[in-house]
Amino acid sequence: MIRRTVNALGDGPRPRMDAQWLVNGDIVPGALGMLLVQALSKGAELPVHTLPAAESVTFLLSGKGEWSAPREPWPLAPGQGVYNPSESRRAFRATDDEGAVMLVVYGGTTDPRDALPCATYGATGCGCRIAGAADRGDGALRAAGGFIDMGVRWLATTQTVGARALVVATSTFTPGGSHALHRHPRADEFFLVLQGGGEHLTQDGPVRLNPGDMAYIPAGEWHGFRTDPGTTTRTVYGYLGAGSLEQAGYELLEEET
Repeated sequence: MIRRTVNALGDGPRPRMDAQWLVNGDIVPGALGMLLVQALSKGAELPVHTLPAAESVTFLLSGKGEWSAPREPWPLAPGQGVYNPSESRRAFRATDDEGAVMLVVYGGTTDPRDALPCATYGATGCGCRIAGAADRGDGALRAAGGFIDMGVRWLATTQTVGARALVVATSTFTPGGSHALHRHPRADEFFLVLQGGGEHLTQDGPVRLNPGDMAYIPAGEWHGFRTDPGTTTRTVYGYLGAGSLEQAGYELLEEET
């Protein structure tokens, strides 16, 4: 498990444009994808570009902005985002007085050079907005079990947007909520706390996670989470190297009796 803190979610003014790599092949050798946090002040723009070698999800963590679309901009607020397959058009402008902070999840590459903007020649489409789909009683996660008082909303998966090498979702742990030790044999996981806090669970003991803290869990590593007593914890999380929970795999650690 690797613990990282998102600097832009702390107090203080937003820089006009700032980027913080959380995960790529240089930072985490053997990683199955990449994570980047992009902070923009009001009026700052990410220019129109494409990423030929990567699919991505841009998820707004704070502030507001507009995603460039052919007919009219798509307004984005915290908890909303856009999925882009490779070669599709990307552009964003921060509109909130406090600027905007975005988490960008990349699938299909671990080389940060693949995230450099390229010319839009030949670009097709501008991606698609992602909306949450609640995990139902017959959903894969609910069927797998191992959690208490935890709700999940799937944002980007193979089923929802055609993603191949990434999954992005949000989860809410109400007071008393927890997710028992489990692992994903075929995908890495990232788990970023947005509100509340608690303990990331490992076989060697708990690790504290506060708002802005992220746990990155390599494929096959046992992990879980327990929210603080009396606290509701909200997170954004996902898998790298797979497009669904089924592809990532899901195994609960059997308790010794």
